[in-house]
Amino acid sequence: MASKFLPFKFKLPSKKVLIFFGTCAGIAGLIYRDNILSKEGKKRVEDKVAHIALEPLDSHDFPPKVTVYLAPPLSDGIHKTRIHFREYVKPILVASAFDYEIVEGTQPGQIRSKVREAIRERRRKELNKSIQNDNKSNESNESNESSEFTNELQFKPPDKINDGTIIIGRVGLVEYLQGLNDGCYASLLDQPETGQLEESTSTVKLEESTSTVKLEESTTGKSEESTKNDLETSKVNNANEDKSNTKSLQEFIKDEANFSIPELEPIGYVHFYNRIGWKYIPLRIYHALNSYTNFDIASNETAKVVLGNKSKFTKEYLKLGKDEEKFFKEHLEEPNLDERIVEKLTIFI
Repeated sequence: MASKFLPFKFKLPSKKVLIFFGTCAGIAGLIYRDNILSKEGKKRVEDKVAHIALEPLDSHDFPPKVTVYLAPPLSDGIHKTRIHFREYVKPILVASAFDYEIVEGTQPGQIRSKVREAIRERRRKELNKSIQNDNKSNESNESNESSEFTNELQFKPPDKINDGTIIIGRVGLVEYLQGLNDGCYASLLDQPETGQLEESTSTVKLEESTSTVKLEESTTGKSEESTKNDLETSKVNNANEDKSNTKSLQEFIKDEANFSIPELEPIGYVHFYNRIGWKYIPLRIYHALNSYTNFDIASNETAKVVLGNKSKFTKEYLKLGKDEEKFFKEHLEEPNLDERIVEKLTIFI
């Protein structure tokens, strides 16, 4: 009867149309559910750390600051680590009014070298500070009242380390600990870097070519056998120089005589599961529709850093992120950390 009053005939949609719209509605519902749960989880953790942002600061104090280390997953790019930080870690730091400094390594081994150089620089500063304190104690302490008054008025910002370190992913943790170990063993003297070594070898090769030209010009009256012997001896000498340069670099990395441990930042670890490969496609789809679980894990681990509850670092913590290795396509070496460094390290719990 209703079709008499309608300008068109009413007909039920076909089975294919019902399946299509039903699938679209189901996927849209799952995405909407995930967004709602993610917002609720984000609000819950932000409320947990919001009181830190409301704490008053003295005029000479600085806001708390952490160093965030981002390393690319094995067989993948660093863009995924950046997304993980932006989506799950950064909102908690912003909610707690924490300042942060990002240290990236776009290639494997870059985080290790950056941490090593940072530890060397910190050791160098501590050594200079101790030498200056010894010199001041040996000098006479005569000073005028006016100079004391001006010294009180002059404000010098404290030279202190950051309040913590956030490491995202197992790869970043291994490189950080290895760089920490290398930095405590490394010599405090400036050593030639790999780029400088390449330049030196290129200049040696250039000098070798010019010396061969000069030899050919000056040995016109000599026999061919004598010139060949001269060239071979010069090549052997240059090869020995290159070997000595590379040997000095290897000795620079680890030397017991140079070992010292500076003041170290407490470590905060954030899990990062990089699920790649065809066999993990169903798992990736599941976590794409349930990303709130990833947010709960990463945000709660970041909240530990913000709240500042620390514990002694033990050898058991070297296995952090071990469950991430099942998604790796390459083998990751185990971190080698000196026991004296382990005793001085702390971790957020």
